[in-house]
Parts: sequence; structure tokens; C-alpha cells
Amino acid sequence: MTLPFAGEVAALAAAFIWSVATFLYTRTGNRAPAVFLNLVKGAVAVAMLTATILTLGDAAPDLTTAQWLWLAGSGVVGISIGDSAYFSAIKRIGPSQTLLIESLAPPLTGVLGMLFLGEAIGLTAWLGIFLTMSGILWVVTEHRPRQRPNLPGLAFASLAALCQALGMVLSRQVMVTSEITPLWAALVRLGAASLVLWAVLPVIRPGLVLNRETWRAVGTARHGWALFVLAVFLGTFLGIWLQQASLKMTSAAVAQTLISVSPLFALGLARLGGHPVSRRSVVGALVTLCGVALFFR
Repeated sequence: MTLPFAGEVAALAAAFIWSVATFLYTRTGNRAPAVFLNLVKGAVAVAMLTATILTLGDAAPDLTTAQWLWLAGSGVVGISIGDSAYFSAIKRIGPSQTLLIESLAPPLTGVLGMLFLGEAIGLTAWLGIFLTMSGILWVVTEHRPRQRPNLPGLAFASLAALCQALGMVLSRQVMVTSEITPLWAALVRLGAASLVLWAVLPVIRPGLVLNRETWRAVGTARHGWALFVLAVFLGTFLGIWLQQASLKMTSAAVAQTLISVSPLFALGLARLGGHPVSRRSVVGALVTLCGVALFFR
């Protein structure tokens, strides 16, 4: 028996966990390349998911070849390509503008869900998406520096938003047409994404994985590796597990929208850490909460 709003709660839990993981990543103080970190965190999370499946005795799902390929493709698109584009956008235009462009992901997910899954989204849900994304945009655009448009950065951010939306829809398609568990879905998506990264990285960055300085860069801060592994456990292992659970129990657009409130959870964590929070951020958070509340009607 599925609890009421279980999918929405799972999405919000994933958003909160990802905000905590982001905070931990910043505490590691590492200077390793983003693509290397993406590769390592994927490999560690795959090991964690595999161990969990073996411990729980979760049997392999009975999927068709097409369903295996759809799920693996969602991982390659959403994680391998999407995350790489996301990191590239942050490097070029910063996190604020990247998050601004990535706010296109929820409405894109809604449109793709209607086109490919036939998921009709009601007026209340669309209003919730609008309010939620308006609140987030109000927060992330605060104090945005004036500068000339960086077209490559904007292109990477747009690609990241499209990949997120497409990855969610592809994964949702398998989740609703099979009996696969969220744990197995997370493993397949991460496993496929990691395999692609392992295959591509030696070509685009030869010798990076074997470079000792690259590995040492992760531990430049105190307890750097311990914090990194903890961040992987929370953000990649638990986070993607909860993401897949949300896709199993609610529409792709609603799940993507609720997961997108992660920056506001990060705002709350910053306030608890003693950092000041502006009135604009508080107003944005309240608007976002109003939007989230509409999903629970």
C-alpha cells in the first residue's frame, strides 16, 4: 500500500539530502577536476547500491531489452551528459546563472511527459510549478553580477536542463511500465553513466585517473576523503534512490519540480551555519513553499 503523497515526500527528501551533500562537497576543499569527481562519486555510489541490493536480497527486475536500454539511456543522458554540462556551465557562468537556466527543467519535463508519456498535468499542478520556480528564481538571481552573455556557458546550462528533463522522462517511462524497484533503477542509471564516463575520460583527459596529484587534491582539506564519501552516500546513493522512488509514485514534472527546491534547503543550512539570509531570500522561500503546498492538495 502506497502512502498518500509518498512520491512528493520522496522528492523533497532527495532535494534536502542533495543540499546537505552540496554543503559537504564544499567543505572538502578539493581542487580536483569536476569530471574526475563525477567519475569517482559514481563508482563509489554504484558499489554502495550493489552492496545494498545484495544485503536486502532485492531480486533483479524482469525487464525487456528495450526497458533496460531506456533506463540505461536515462542515466547516460541525465547523469553523464547532464552533470558534465552542469559542471561546465558553473565553470563559465557561475552557479547563479546556471541555476537560473536550469529552472527550465521542470516545465520541460512537464511538456516531455505529456508528449511521450501522456501524463496530463492539471491546472493546480502547473500553478504549483510556476510558483515554485518563481520563488527559486527570485532567490538565485539575487546579486547576479552584470556581465556580457557567455554563450558557451548558457548553451551548457540549457543542455543540462534539457538532459535533466529527458533523463527524468526516460526513467519514469520504465518505472511505470515495470515492477522494477527504485534501488535497481538507481543502480542501472548510475552504472550506465559511470561506464560511459570510464570509457570517455581516458580519451578526453588522458592519464587523469592515474595521476596521484589528482587523487591527493580531494584530501587537501581536513578529513577531505571522509567528507567526500559521506557526500556521495547522501547525495548520490540516497539521493538518486529517493529520486527514483519519487518517479515511481508521482509524475515526472512534479518530481523534477520538488527536487529543484534543493537551493532553498541549502539556504536554510547556510542560515543555521550562521550566514545571513536576506529578505529577498525569505520571500522567495515563502513563495516556493506556497507552490510546493499546491502539490499536496
